[in-house]
Amino acid sequence: MRKSDFDLCYIIDNLDRAISEDWIQAYYMPIVRSSSGKVCEEEALARWIDPEYGRLSPDRFIPILEANKLIYKLDLKIVDEVLKKMKTQADAGLYVVPISVNLSRTDFDVCDIVEEIRKRVDAAGLSRDKLIIEITENVLASDLEYMKGQIERFQSLGFHVWMDDFGSGYSSLDVLEEISFEHIKFDIKFMEHFEHDKARIMLAELMRMAMALGIRTITEGVETPEQARFLREIGCNKMQGYHFCRPVSLQEILARYDKGIQIGFENPEESAYYDSMGRINLYDLSVIALGGDDNTEPGSENTMHRYFDTLPMGVFEVDPEGFVIRRCNPAYTTFSQRFFDAVHVGQRFEFKDFMDFSTGSMFASTVKQVAADGGRVFFREVLRDGSMLHAVVCRIADNPVRGVTACAVVILEIVEPDEDIEINYEQIARALSSDYLYLFYVDLENEHFTEYSHSSVDDSLSAKRTGTDFFAASRRDAGEILHPDDRERFISEFNRENVLRTIDEDGAFMIGYRLLVDGEAVYVNMKSVRIGTDQLIIGVNSVDTQVRLQKEYERLDEERRTYERVMALVGDFICIYIVDPDTGSYMEYSSNDQYAELKISKSGDDFFKNAREESLRVIYSEDVDLFNAMFTRERMIEEIDKNSQFIMIYRLIINDKPEYVNLKATMYEENGRPQIIVGVSFYR
Repeated sequence: MRKSDFDLCYIIDNLDRAISEDWIQAYYMPIVRSSSGKVCEEEALARWIDPEYGRLSPDRFIPILEANKLIYKLDLKIVDEVLKKMKTQADAGLYVVPISVNLSRTDFDVCDIVEEIRKRVDAAGLSRDKLIIEITENVLASDLEYMKGQIERFQSLGFHVWMDDFGSGYSSLDVLEEISFEHIKFDIKFMEHFEHDKARIMLAELMRMAMALGIRTITEGVETPEQARFLREIGCNKMQGYHFCRPVSLQEILARYDKGIQIGFENPEESAYYDSMGRINLYDLSVIALGGDDNTEPGSENTMHRYFDTLPMGVFEVDPEGFVIRRCNPAYTTFSQRFFDAVHVGQRFEFKDFMDFSTGSMFASTVKQVAADGGRVFFREVLRDGSMLHAVVCRIADNPVRGVTACAVVILEIVEPDEDIEINYEQIARALSSDYLYLFYVDLENEHFTEYSHSSVDDSLSAKRTGTDFFAASRRDAGEILHPDDRERFISEFNRENVLRTIDEDGAFMIGYRLLVDGEAVYVNMKSVRIGTDQLIIGVNSVDTQVRLQKEYERLDEERRTYERVMALVGDFICIYIVDPDTGSYMEYSSNDQYAELKISKSGDDFFKNAREESLRVIYSEDVDLFNAMFTRERMIEEIDKNSQFIMIYRLIINDKPEYVNLKATMYEENGRPQIIVGVSFYR
């Protein structure tokens, strides 16, 4: 008898016995979340451990059971094992994460597999979202309409359904258009061809597409640290493979915990936080980095370099005392090696240590501010080599368990210093205040100080006087030039210990008081910042001057809001609208010539109604119905609340031919009021 004939007879004849006597067991392959490094789900895999023939390869029994429509017995056995495993794990005091099971096409032919699984989960007293259904792309393609109905049944009952082996066939995109999946699992072939540039570029683009569609991603077959690092960088949410762990039994999982060598299950209360942290593609700003012009020919040796030549970007986990770098792309690593000396994912930085990083530590104080207050903040800072840093920080999510906050940091630009100009303390002092009454440079090692005077003619600084024992001299001066009612408070607070402690904690020491100038009380503000470890720069500003400067700050704030609008979209847009979410009133903010030729109204009282009315004229006829069904205020706000953005792809008639465009909308605050920003860009 041939081996194949033997396998067929033996497996069919012994299937029921293998199930009843537990020859068939569930082994569990961990799925690791990229942002937390913890096991967030598991996949249950069938193993046949025969008492006579030992471990049978799945390739020996699964095809036979599928061909003979007996696989439903094995699949339901695995479901039963998964439910028992969850209870055992909970009794052991471990977090219980969702577990996926694989279903075959014939499961749906032989029995009502949806109802069979529902009954088992409900009888076990477990939440239905703890059991995940995985269905391969090939199964879906074989009878798409029927399988679509079955998947919708699962989803309506509260089960999550994942698409497995995405990219293994030719119908992946068709399936995604027809069926809503929360997750897709990329076929193992992407990792098998990982060394090829084209494979990595394709994978990065598919990740970007999945993000745009609001779909989470899992990549199978991860076997090396390099593969794992790349997947984190391009925004892959979750990973699975031998790099983390091979499939193991429940007994081995418990034994790993006893030995302290487990990966660790994710706390379900932190899942939403880590999900938000992981849904950022660290190459998402590549269009800005390349300036929109890429003349590199496809396939040339520079294609890979140019494609991934993006802005430095990192994801930080911030607490009140400092932060940990959780994710970053290679461009950020290069940046940090230059200005931090070294950086490693998982490396911690204390805010108080940042005074060595730059002249005033706006970097640290801005990260700290955004973590506490939210929003998106642009800032600039002179680095220790004289370069000017331009960057943006935004808050991503809060961790409700550990009280930490995830923030994204993007380095927009570093302006190199002029080689012929040496950055000195006078320039730093000038940067501290544009309209100062007094400026001091203090050497903390010996408390020698220099007071600078300002020339209104050429904006230069010159030494006015020098001295020693700066803090003692300041207290003596206070008795002569401060308003009597402010002297005691100033002398109490302005001492070396208090000033340095406050700077270490907050980045700067500031105090307001009144000076006597020609017998008149003048309100002033003193600001002290630390340079390196041994120097202070101290400036005293007139509050009246600050009022005048407020107008300039307001102008800069408007400029910042303009940048926020652009950053909220991050795309090569052809038009941007600002929409009031409550009233629907809108105004066109910017558009290019091609879009302007469509002659769409630039403002109005009902953005959504007007857009639908214009659709018959400017949208390709085959896409009009879909556009009108999707483009409503309610649907847009619902999607933004759920996924932080609303995305549509359709065709506009531009230059008398249909052109695919991508409409993206998100919410931001302006003057304390929510606004929707809507951008339209070509879909390339």
